[in-house]
Amino acid sequence: MKTHMIELLSVLTPIALINSLWILPGGIVGVAASLGARRPILTAIAFIAGQFVPHFSFGLLLAIGLDTAVDQVNAWLRDTWQEPGVLLVVLQLAIGVAMVAFGYPFSRASKPRSDRAPSMPMTPIGAFSVAAGLTVIKLPGALPYFSAIDQILRADPTVLEAVKALLYYNLIYLLPLMSIVLASRLFETRSDRIFAAVTGFVGRWSKRLMSFGLLGLGVVLVVDAVGWFFGFPLLPTYFLVPVTSAGA
Repeated sequence: MKTHMIELLSVLTPIALINSLWILPGGIVGVAASLGARRPILTAIAFIAGQFVPHFSFGLLLAIGLDTAVDQVNAWLRDTWQEPGVLLVVLQLAIGVAMVAFGYPFSRASKPRSDRAPSMPMTPIGAFSVAAGLTVIKLPGALPYFSAIDQILRADPTVLEAVKALLYYNLIYLLPLMSIVLASRLFETRSDRIFAAVTGFVGRWSKRLMSFGLLGLGVVLVVDAVGWFFGFPLLPTYFLVPVTSAGA
């Protein structure tokens, strides 16, 4: 694997794990309901797939559209500033500021109403539909996902590399839910205690973890973007040459 792709995946991994906190409360409820169905594994897989398909599709469409727009703006920037890719850094700066601005009030917000498992037995089709609907509703607030797509575009990948990076991100994003399904199958006799422990932990700490994750990631993105303009970026810059280096 190319060095820049390894660096990219190392950046995407913590972003995806922070992003996964966004879906854990409702995701655990959905997984628990799925595992109580007549075909538990198939239903749980369908529930997770219902989150994966729209999330991945949205990311792919956004990356393609954003990449096209960035290319057009970069063509103008090359003629006026001789600085390709600066738009992606400005976009990262805006996303980082939004994360910091959103993260602090989020930590002080009242606890959201907890989701409840469906009263009717779930089917694979029903699980997929419910998960897909919840994913689409929550997409506009997925700031970490937007930052991940920005990082992918900064790597200047081929189409295949971009698809692989998005697949990797989405698998890490859904890893906690997949781990819960696997644990419930490996430890069937203790599955109730596992769900109770995970649910209690998520209910108590998920909001704080999401807040700290958004604040921390936002600060990193802002520091990296500002540092890029002074020639000292924090994250891998790939094809983006820092301003001071370009002017040297």
